[in-house]
Amino acid sequence: MINKVFFFVTILLVANTKLKAQEYDKVNGIWNATFIDYPLSDKTSLRTEVHLRTIDYFNVWNQHLFRPQLSYQASKNVSWRGGYTYIKNFDQDINADPRVRREHNIWEQVQFTLPLKKASFSTWIRLEHRFQEELPLQQEKGLRSFDFSSRIRIRLAYQKTVSKEEAKVRINLLLFNEIFNVINRSGIPYKFNQNWTFLGLNVKVSDKLSFISGFQKNTIAKSSANYLKNRLWNTILFYRL
Repeated sequence: MINKVFFFVTILLVANTKLKAQEYDKVNGIWNATFIDYPLSDKTSLRTEVHLRTIDYFNVWNQHLFRPQLSYQASKNVSWRGGYTYIKNFDQDINADPRVRREHNIWEQVQFTLPLKKASFSTWIRLEHRFQEELPLQQEKGLRSFDFSSRIRIRLAYQKTVSKEEAKVRINLLLFNEIFNVINRSGIPYKFNQNWTFLGLNVKVSDKLSFISGFQKNTIAKSSANYLKNRLWNTILFYRL
């Protein structure tokens, strides 16, 4: 098992290596989110996500996200999701006017899980179809317009149970790495967009309540040579109605 963990961590480090790029900026942030699930049947459910993200710790807004979706559990180890996301992206400059760039996107996702003894590997692939406000941002609503683009997100995750079998609260070690790539009009990924790396805990408090909390580092391409690095603490609360 130690060899498997070492191999997985090595993959994360290699995937997160920056390709001869000049680092342009660093920020530190806090990401908080709540996921609420409402089961419709044994295989389908509705989920609503609300994300509140900051930089400069709690001092400056980074993003607000609202993401309703429909989930379908095709089998024990395969699930499908699809939905809509409304995003408000805030300029780092709090004096910018206008400061908010809005985005609407529609997305589809499939997830595969490989169960192991007291552990699991999983991967999901998400396609996003994005309508973003064109730059420069316009003060007057009548002058605002949106451009269209798509990207693919691929996440590889590993979970390992670290609590005892008889424990009332189940605790898992969670690692994941997620790569974002922009897709051209022919449907081919061609340009790096972001990379997320996370290390933390997945805690199941009860059948209805769980949470994930840990450290995350995002590397975001701002141009062909400049990158933004965001080091943040990410916490997500899950509640099943």
